[in-house]
Amino acid sequence: MTHDEIITCANWSAIGIAAVAAAGEWLHARRVARLSRLAFGPAGKPRAWTKVAPPVRVLAVAGAAWALVTLIAYNNLSRDRDRHASVTRHLMVLLDVSPSMQLVDAGESGEQRRAVRAAQVLKSVLNRVPGDNVRFSAASFYTEARMLAKECQDRELIVHFAAEVPFYYTYKPGKTDLLKSLNQAGELMKDWPRKSATLLVISDGDSVPPAGLKPMPSAVSEVLFAGVGEPGRGTFLDGHLSRQDSANLSQLARCLGGKYFDANSRQIPSEALQKLNAGDPHSAKWQADRRLVALAVLALAAVLLCLLPILLEHSGSAWKAVVTHSPDRLVKAEIGGKNARATAMNLSDKQEVVS
Repeated sequence: MTHDEIITCANWSAIGIAAVAAAGEWLHARRVARLSRLAFGPAGKPRAWTKVAPPVRVLAVAGAAWALVTLIAYNNLSRDRDRHASVTRHLMVLLDVSPSMQLVDAGESGEQRRAVRAAQVLKSVLNRVPGDNVRFSAASFYTEARMLAKECQDRELIVHFAAEVPFYYTYKPGKTDLLKSLNQAGELMKDWPRKSATLLVISDGDSVPPAGLKPMPSAVSEVLFAGVGEPGRGTFLDGHLSRQDSANLSQLARCLGGKYFDANSRQIPSEALQKLNAGDPHSAKWQADRRLVALAVLALAAVLLCLLPILLEHSGSAWKAVVTHSPDRLVKAEIGGKNARATAMNLSDKQEVVS
């Protein structure tokens, strides 16, 4: 069983135990009602505070069951960092693999291929993202978008896609269609939890004019555009001057409510990655503290189940049955005992005479 399945089992176990305990308390209350005068004296009623004893006992038993089953899920671990850790964030990388990304005009010196610079930018981002509860996905685009890796944890694999593999050979030749690729990337992310994904687009912006852009699905919480290539001067490719189209990238970023960064000579600032690093604070905190809560519930349930019988015994009823012996009864009992012994001695003497 996975961690989440065990947690679900703990919840249902607590509900089942509570139902059985409630049925037992109801049967016990019926029996006590029939013997109320014998148990509580002439008034036939216990003290008022005892009315809370049945629900407290039911809650304590259910809490102990929930805590014990929950603790099994941790397998002696203080934190939920095993391989079944729940995913709270997604990083979707959309890589430009068009032929223009092989041009050499990127970096501070302008002597890097744009694809190599894109790999450096991507590696810098991945190194600043904690990987415990983050899954990485990558898609390449040229004339269309294609998924390369989905929800993996291998950072080096994602970086390898950016610089080392000339994917444009596998595409049908044509113009780079960034807008169509963004719409297809949205389709790939639509099944993820709401506000759990960050879309990172790395491109030189050399694309067809934008038209018909669709909004991103609810799974996307932030969109980041990183431009590579020299924006001031270009290189002729396929009959046109290819350079980083910062105007096109910034326009797309505004349309999607995202941010654009010129990453040709500088890295994406860490402030832009705060949402990605933050994850789901409520889910992450509850995952980390659930073990402590289970221990506290187990301790409280054990204390209640141990103390409740003692309190009911000593403070549950104001009536106490006391056996008293008066002096006259003691004297009569003593005289009766002497007469009985004398009678027994006379009978024994008569039996000896007869024999």
